[in-house]
Amino acid sequence: MRSFPRRAVAPILATLLAGAALPALAQVQVQSLAPPDLFSTAAAQTDLGPDLWTGTAPDIARDVLPRLAARPLSPAFADLARRVLATGANGPAGVGNDPDLGAARAMALIALGEAAGADAVLDRAPGVANSAALSLAAAEAALIRSDDDKACRIGEALTADRGAGYWLRLRTFCQARAGQDDAAQLTFSLAQQQTKDADYARLMGALLSGTAPGGANLRNGINYALSRKLGLDIAAALATASPAVKPAITPPGPPPPPLAGLDLTAQETSDLAFLRQARGLPAFIESARSSAPSIAILAKAQAPLRDPVLFARAALVAGDLPTAQLIRSRLTQDQIPGATITDLALLDAMISAASGRPDSQTLDRLVERGAQNGAKSPAQPAALLLASLGGAMSPEARGQFANFDVGRAAGSTARLVLIDDAAAAGLKGETALLALSIATEAGAAGPAPADRARIARGLARVGLVADARAVVVEGLLALQLTK
Repeated sequence: MRSFPRRAVAPILATLLAGAALPALAQVQVQSLAPPDLFSTAAAQTDLGPDLWTGTAPDIARDVLPRLAARPLSPAFADLARRVLATGANGPAGVGNDPDLGAARAMALIALGEAAGADAVLDRAPGVANSAALSLAAAEAALIRSDDDKACRIGEALTADRGAGYWLRLRTFCQARAGQDDAAQLTFSLAQQQTKDADYARLMGALLSGTAPGGANLRNGINYALSRKLGLDIAAALATASPAVKPAITPPGPPPPPLAGLDLTAQETSDLAFLRQARGLPAFIESARSSAPSIAILAKAQAPLRDPVLFARAALVAGDLPTAQLIRSRLTQDQIPGATITDLALLDAMISAASGRPDSQTLDRLVERGAQNGAKSPAQPAALLLASLGGAMSPEARGQFANFDVGRAAGSTARLVLIDDAAAAGLKGETALLALSIATEAGAAGPAPADRARIARGLARVGLVADARAVVVEGLLALQLTK
């Protein structure tokens, strides 16, 4: 057996041991996590995950985020915006550490009625005192949540742009609260020189001089705080409250009345009038959500309904699919009080979309109604909307559908193309932002059917299936409200 000199053994042994250790070391991979940024704190729990913004084009985020606080959205798109903005996920490259865009996220959450979520996000945001934009969002969230002390502390801590109009108005309020009347009067004069706000001037003037304040104003956090401080009737001004303030002051709805002893006829008459008086998509959906508990009671009581299709639509947009299905189960094509066969086909399309199972039979019947009723029939664009969720048409239906007039897209063609591309690439956040950018252009009534169909297809493709269904259900409702 060959022997090795003692001095040669140590290097050989070290080499052997190092080689033996290599496979074990190769199995340990250290991944550095991105440090938290202004988007990484969640405003609420969502199912979108920490990879939401992966791959999102920074300039698309810079373009879209500020719009979400400035322009109204239809209810389905407002829900999408809330989910996306509430998700805790590191922002797109170069965006997550931008104070102005972090503030845009927070202000959009506030505008969408999520002041509490924005407040939670900004409590953990770095550098709030050094950013006027972040501080403004934090102060507004605190005022809407009736935490006036916190809002005043935020104003005092601010180190930038303290002479801007918003901060002068807030400082006046805080000085008046503290009993510093002379300082408040001086700051009030400076605030009035900066910007003219008639409601603020009326309310603050009343607080400082004791003049008649008039009615409450709920347009923003400062005016809401002043209205509270003056002891004004907040409930009387609820109808004119901004979407940012309204959720903070709207009391929870009363529990549904017990079935025993309920005057079903009177309840149906009340609900029917309430729904029929609603004008426009947002108003109808708000009325539907308010009426949903009593509609469920009427359906379970098997009461004969004068307009069952209307009640079923209301149940659907309020998120009560079982009640809509129960009402629908009692209808036949020969017995549709207050509605037509086309109305029934559109209701079936809404139920199909809401259930997440766009079956071919429902889609084919809708196409048939569209072919029979002509180009002005809402069934034609409705078929496009339902098909966007993956419903398959029969060969005959495809032949009919090919000649439909479903209307032109009203949104940016470039953005619609980008939605297709982003969805194909699996870019969840970018797809959602592009959808919301088109929705902001459309306003509270929501996008046109051609736009909705492309948006819904893209959302579904990146896994935002619930949002895609909501976009289609809302679009189908809009066709029935305008027919």
